[in-house]
Amino acid sequence: MAPSHLAKNLSDSITVILHRPAIPENIGSVARAMANTGFTRLIISSPDTRDWATAERLAVSASPILQQAPRCRSIEEAVTLSGARHLIGTTGRNRKYWQSAEISAAAPQIILRSLSGGAALLFGPENTGLTNEELTLCHMAVHIPAKGELASYNLAQAVLLVLFTLMIESLPVSRAQGAQYAPFEELEGLYGHIQELLLEVGFLWKDNPDHMMREVRGFLNRRRPGEDEVRMIRGICRKLLYHLRSPRGGERKRK
Repeated sequence: MAPSHLAKNLSDSITVILHRPAIPENIGSVARAMANTGFTRLIISSPDTRDWATAERLAVSASPILQQAPRCRSIEEAVTLSGARHLIGTTGRNRKYWQSAEISAAAPQIILRSLSGGAALLFGPENTGLTNEELTLCHMAVHIPAKGELASYNLAQAVLLVLFTLMIESLPVSRAQGAQYAPFEELEGLYGHIQELLLEVGFLWKDNPDHMMREVRGFLNRRRPGEDEVRMIRGICRKLLYHLRSPRGGERKRK
């Protein structure tokens, strides 16, 4: 997980460059995706459309991002204007001379690069994506995994998925959230209560209760219950044990 200060600094250190976009609806949707994920720096390189009115309609409340986006004549000009020292290309597939990394695996490195000189995310046109020559300009390449017949995503979808991944990677871990996880001694008390209850109902073998309890422990450890959840489950165990051991509960159990 990235350091906690990244969430507020990331939008200033990452620029989205759209190279030769042709569909105005996509351009507007990219601006909307950027606003959704907290990014504001957009540059449009060699656009194949001049229908900015349609693009702004799709951007909705994110139209200021689109209005402030410079238009450039080449990738080189766009990168220079962005001020980024690191250029990250996006591709829908591995190329003969380019091996790309999945965005989820590459996200920490992209964030670190963005903080050491800024990073630009380069997206190619809708119909072909970036050419091999254009990818050669990039310092690294990333792709979004896909499962199905289509290996490539719509341009706006691709931008959203990449930025969403970076946003999630940069979010700080809440200390309040971390404090909710039950400490070791409380979890051990919970496991003791569960084992006692499962022995009482005959679910565990008395001569080897640890065999099944390992599975129970593994399940709850993966869930990482909080303090309130541990107290609730232990309360349930106490109630069930009380009723099972009471005279009426014992009669029901024998039946």
